[in-house]
Amino acid sequence: MPIVKTEAIILKCNNYRETSKIITFYTRSHGKLKGIAKGVRSTKTKWGGALQSMALLNIMFYYKETRTLHLVSGADHSFQFTSIYNDFDKLEVSYRMVELVNRTTAEYQENAQIFNLLADSMKMLEGATKNYVNVLFNFEFRLLNLLGFRVNMNDLPGVNIESSFQNQYFTETRLSAGDVKAMELLEAGGRITEDGEGNFNAFMRLNISKSQESVLEKFFENYLRDHMEHAGYSNSKRVFNSLDMF
Repeated sequence: MPIVKTEAIILKCNNYRETSKIITFYTRSHGKLKGIAKGVRSTKTKWGGALQSMALLNIMFYYKETRTLHLVSGADHSFQFTSIYNDFDKLEVSYRMVELVNRTTAEYQENAQIFNLLADSMKMLEGATKNYVNVLFNFEFRLLNLLGFRVNMNDLPGVNIESSFQNQYFTETRLSAGDVKAMELLEAGGRITEDGEGNFNAFMRLNISKSQESVLEKFFENYLRDHMEHAGYSNSKRVFNSLDMF
């Protein structure tokens, strides 16, 4: 049974029995996997504290295709998201991104581009000082593209009023000219320019109002639900909205 060491992002983490954890993690080398880390909640374990949701780690595990759970044998931080864990709004955006990857990917399907997208987006969010939701919207555009469900900007409601795309998918979504302009800028932020850089600074300067944010959230919920029914509704958003009440 080979031992694998690779970068991974923890998508989900649950306590198991008295001292162990079961984790779902997305790796650079093997895609999404599930593993068990035995005894890591014991005070004697030095690396168990690294196993928490959204952590970007160097992880070691014993890999065997026929196993449902792979035995995790070690982990340490590859990059620490201190700002995300200490900021409620950043935390909400980050949870939604890992939730989307967890819901839209299958186990044992390697995709280094999806890993890089999630890791890079979380690093961008870590360093952001405002407009955190812009990172999420840009991430959703780029993830859909990698999954084969690219949003055709020319078919957005309000761009082409005769679009069958509009009639089929977005009867519940009404986009103004301003909404469409914002979406064009957010989508363009993931493209690579001739100098090899993305248009990240431009889309991070975009100020989105709360009403516009709600419209764009509804847009992506509808789009995801129409293409991947289980991915549209956000459990994380429901949880964070309930926390806002207190």
